[in-house]
Amino acid sequence: YLTEETKQVLRLSLTEFSLPKFYLLFGISKVKSAAVIAFRSSYRDRSFSPGSYERETFALTSLETVTEALLEIMEACMRDIPTCKWLDQWTELAQKFAFQYNPSLQPRALVVFGCISKRVSHGQRGLIIRILSKGLESCLKGPDNYNSQVLIEATVIALTKLQPLLNK
Repeated sequence: YLTEETKQVLRLSLTEFSLPKFYLLFGISKVKSAAVIAFRSSYRDRSFSPGSYERETFALTSLETVTEALLEIMEACMRDIPTCKWLDQWTELAQKFAFQYNPSLQPRALVVFGCISKRVSHGQRGLIIRILSKGLESCLKGPDNYNSQVLIEATVIALTKLQPLLNK
């Protein structure tokens, strides 16, 4: 059962996520209502198709903000549920994808891993630095390599978030 304090955190978060300023963080700023785009389907609305609206890019800084907001919600709920392992599972999944090469998922997973981790090992830090190194090498080969630039940005965000967890 959730305490009244936790319920209040959930209400405030839901209200905040419903504000138009948060639509941009979720990559849907060009709609009047998030529900319009979320529940639209080609079956119910024949005018909708994946190419009928312009896709917006989802910035890593937006992902960082959304992840921190979701972490706050999760931590509030976990205080009331003693056996909850949600954060451990989320961290495990983020770590799995952060250290596995995938141009679409790896940068996002690195940012999430950096935001939600409560501890970082020497080996994990080394892997992130190796990923940064490979991204820099790739950029030197061709400065137009967008995926490498995104990977570099993601590793910098992750290392910045993990820095307070490192041994002095």
